[in-house]
Amino acid sequence: MRTSPTCSPRPVRSVTIRPATLLRLAGFVSVALIACLQGAPFPSEAAAATPAAPASAFDRVQSAGPTEAPESGGIEGRVRDAEGVPLRAVSVVVLDAAGDAVLRTTTTDQTGYYRVQPLPPGEVTVRFLRIGFETAEARVRVPAEGRTQADITLAGQAIALRGVDVAGERSRARARFDTETGITVRELSGADIRSLPGLAEADPVRALEILPGVMAPTDFSAAFHVRGGSSDQNLILLDGFPIFNPFHLGGIFSVFNADMVDRVELASGGFPARYGGRVSSVLRVESDPGSGDTEVIAGVSLLAARATVSGSLPGGISDGLGLQSARWRVSARRSYVDQLLRPVTELPYHITDLQGIFEAWTPGGSRWTLTGYSGDDVLDLGRLEVQDFPLRIYWQWGNRMAGTRWLRGLEGGGQLEARAGVTRFDTELRFDDFDDSSFSSRIDQVTLAAEASHPVGGGVELAAGVAADRYSWDNFAETGGTIFGEDGAQGWNTAAWVQGTWRRPGAWSVDAGIRLEGWEGGGASIVEPAPRLAVRRFLADGDLALKASVGRYTQFVHSVRDEELPLGIDFWVTSAERIPHVVSDQLQVGMEMFPADGWSLSADAFVRNFEGVLTQNPVNDPNDPGDVYLAGRGRAVGADGLVERRTGRIQGSLSVSLLRADRTFPDVFSGADPREEVTYAPLFDRRLDADLVLRFPLGRGWEGGLRWHVGSGLPYTRPEAAYPFFAPRQTTEGRVRWTAQAEPGEEEDGEGPYAVLLGPRNAERYPVYHRLDLSARRSFERSWGQVTPYLNILNAYNQSNVLFYFYDLAAIPATRSGLTMFPLLPTIGVEISF
Repeated sequence: MRTSPTCSPRPVRSVTIRPATLLRLAGFVSVALIACLQGAPFPSEAAAATPAAPASAFDRVQSAGPTEAPESGGIEGRVRDAEGVPLRAVSVVVLDAAGDAVLRTTTTDQTGYYRVQPLPPGEVTVRFLRIGFETAEARVRVPAEGRTQADITLAGQAIALRGVDVAGERSRARARFDTETGITVRELSGADIRSLPGLAEADPVRALEILPGVMAPTDFSAAFHVRGGSSDQNLILLDGFPIFNPFHLGGIFSVFNADMVDRVELASGGFPARYGGRVSSVLRVESDPGSGDTEVIAGVSLLAARATVSGSLPGGISDGLGLQSARWRVSARRSYVDQLLRPVTELPYHITDLQGIFEAWTPGGSRWTLTGYSGDDVLDLGRLEVQDFPLRIYWQWGNRMAGTRWLRGLEGGGQLEARAGVTRFDTELRFDDFDDSSFSSRIDQVTLAAEASHPVGGGVELAAGVAADRYSWDNFAETGGTIFGEDGAQGWNTAAWVQGTWRRPGAWSVDAGIRLEGWEGGGASIVEPAPRLAVRRFLADGDLALKASVGRYTQFVHSVRDEELPLGIDFWVTSAERIPHVVSDQLQVGMEMFPADGWSLSADAFVRNFEGVLTQNPVNDPNDPGDVYLAGRGRAVGADGLVERRTGRIQGSLSVSLLRADRTFPDVFSGADPREEVTYAPLFDRRLDADLVLRFPLGRGWEGGLRWHVGSGLPYTRPEAAYPFFAPRQTTEGRVRWTAQAEPGEEEDGEGPYAVLLGPRNAERYPVYHRLDLSARRSFERSWGQVTPYLNILNAYNQSNVLFYFYDLAAIPATRSGLTMFPLLPTIGVEISF
């Protein structure tokens, strides 16, 4: 007889737990949960290897006896493609026997599994929808108790049908509404991303700006802020692995190639215990491994040329490796203007991206994924002649990432997952004519994680996991042979989490969990418990949901880039004895509803507190290594909402965000001891932000897109006056005189150094920002493939949006000028697939 491990609650004092102990405890929790799940067998190999049935026909439909605490009946099963590979993100819609009224909706998980329960006993119609596959529909009999097993195979669809795509997206949105609890998640598909007007080509990160609660301060930066958080407080994951600085050209556009993206998902609040590492948001970018068919997608924009190739391993190789199927996709992108202009002039800048994914399924139902990315920006002014450009520098920055994931579905739902990977961001700046001057920065992260989930009956699902991340970083600065900045450290961030979810479909959904975070490194030993709770109440026959969530979030890594600058590169540090970790307590309440077919409406209000935010100390003591940074706190209060329509000729969305954010740091200029505090609005404190997005047919097969963005002015510090700056200097006569005082026999020229008297920090506001972007694209079918030309027009009415002001306070009277953001900017491009 096998017995399962049990545990009883005990009081925990965080001051007595060290991260090493935490990791051992986390391992025990994970092993115990997996041991509990051993009684639930994996999907049988025989079932997984069953030859595919014709589309719309079930592999098997049989009654499964009561397998859990008494509930009314339901349906469960797995959805596969023609090769037997499980399909995730398939919308499963259960209708009444006549096929008129929708009873329930859900989506398949990463292993193709779905469950719909409870359902009224009797015959129902089940519809399966996924972009790129034919819609399948069948009649299934629901038992009074237990679940009917209904596995199905979907046939591929050579040409995507707009109606099927729209229906699938609507069903997926409804399924998320029915199954998520307190988390606020917005999702963009690859088609959504391509339909938006953009800078030269589709950008998955730039597309996030249309979502409520998301704000990018300038046209020149794709770095985004979510609900009053700093940009370094966003966890950006590519296929489950972090990317530190996913931007090119100092932040103007992201490193992700839209041709490789299956789906982009942003969790802007209320995310559960399985997510850690950042406190503001979680951005998940999932790569598309392709259908397995040989396919080439190429594109040329004004920025770069790109190519994506996908295919599958030959059957003989797959069989030899013991794989049921294996598919892959690889893309490369490079800017080409430097090569195009080479016969005429030298353009010393280029970007490169290389990204790939390999996905394989075993006959036993396990999935292995390998994913990787490498990208660089290189500005090499050393290629220029000295007379053309006297300051010859070499500046490089880039990301590297590689990782693998293993996933296995469990019979009756749930899954086991493990992943391991490494990611790096580095940058280097050196001067070709000054060998003794250089700057470099690097951060590495090694990730190990495992998790398991399984339904235990009564509408309850349990999940638990462990994670260990090793960080190492170093920053170096030298000039004139003198090292004036050299620091670095390493440390371990360990975590264990457990979460329980209880659902009563159409009535209640509750998530409760805790994440125990530990940090060991830089002379600091920290343990931080992070409990989280979310509740959702369904009303109006399940078409309206009220939700609330509260939780604590922690972060042990900081970017110390000056966010006041419109362009910049992140420089990362980790928590240490004198570098605090961030703790954020957050509360949000909201509602979601489907007022009519194809329409959805959501709204959230939130409060966030941030303790331990970091900035550079502008007057640090060079002899005190602990005086480099200043620790402070922040607060954000706001609300945001989204109205969306996904039916009809004209589709689109309207998002509105309200925010009031502040940061508080010691005032290093006050002269007081101890230092006083100064509270100010950060650069991303945009009080009102609104985005209108429309998609509509233009005629003759052309599709149009429109985005109108309006935002209140961002804060800045206004200089009030300038005055001569007096400082002693050594004269030729050996006497000390004031800098602004003329030498004997010289005339006062008024050209001495000046100091600027600044007003209150960020107390002024730039003018209101507004911009209209337009796009048009059309696909032309050819016997060998498809050609899609497109046109983007940014800032269609040429609005002069202020980037920042220049003040000439020495002029009489003083004058103000400004630098504006993007002017009217048309761009063209073409995509080719075959």
